[in-house]
Amino acid sequence: MLVLLINLARRPDRLAFVRNQLDALDIAFERIEAIDGKAVDVGPGTDLISPVERACALSHRKAWMRFLDSAESHCLILEDDVLVAPQTKRFVADPRAFPKGAEILRLETRLQHSVLGRGRRCGPPGFKAHPLVSRHHGCAAYVITRAFAERAVRDLTAFAEPVDEVLFEIKSPNYYPNVSFQLRPGVCLQAELYAQAQSTPISRSDLEQDRFVRQSRCASNYRHVPGQRVKLKRSFPEKCLREVARWWRRSRANAEFLHARFIVGRVWRDVPFADGTLPAAAAAFSVSGSEQAVQPEVQALRLLATDR
Repeated sequence: MLVLLINLARRPDRLAFVRNQLDALDIAFERIEAIDGKAVDVGPGTDLISPVERACALSHRKAWMRFLDSAESHCLILEDDVLVAPQTKRFVADPRAFPKGAEILRLETRLQHSVLGRGRRCGPPGFKAHPLVSRHHGCAAYVITRAFAERAVRDLTAFAEPVDEVLFEIKSPNYYPNVSFQLRPGVCLQAELYAQAQSTPISRSDLEQDRFVRQSRCASNYRHVPGQRVKLKRSFPEKCLREVARWWRRSRANAEFLHARFIVGRVWRDVPFADGTLPAAAAAFSVSGSEQAVQPEVQALRLLATDR
């Protein structure tokens, strides 16, 4: 299986962080230089995506294109802030563990709940691959097939939303239809979600700052101004119809829930992170106090957005 690592040229610390983990697991990888949204003009930002987020999406597309230049049937794509559990080696060494009929297998978890279908054995004991029925953000670690890469490179030439929402935000109008499976528990986790890494430079990214400013600006543009409530006077037949419609909506929602739970097997589940942290990753979390001095920049951005 081809393993590609997306890394910015100005972040050698993150490159070393992931390289040390992959070397410890004896996993060969190839570096894909990420497109720098702060140095390259990738188009103006919008309320849904910033230039840095668009550059990140184009970097993933660049990795898909590199995959198509190889002769491999599957490709694992990693971002440079990912924490890799030792069990990841099993999924890279044996592509046959890839779920039948899937186009994307997410090895990452964001430690959030998602609606998942019935799981099937995947990789070592204790791991299952579940059809992903609802959103689960993040593109730090996922395996794709050649067929998906061919479709995605052909169809996704521009991005109106961040790449994780395009691939995994099912209710978004910009969602790109695909067959996604979620590994449970996940074997990869972004450093910003790992308690011991949250105060280190590795966990800080341009996306966090850029996305926070964009969302704050968007919220200020659409700030809700409460007005005086007006109570409508309805006739008795209108009230009856409203109650019947309300009962119908509740009954339909309950029927859909029971069908999904007992017939289809869809369940609202958490996706935990697999136990085990490599010593190479733990060593990177020990940083000096001078390196942690960058954190006030994020706080300043948040204060600036609040003032707006």
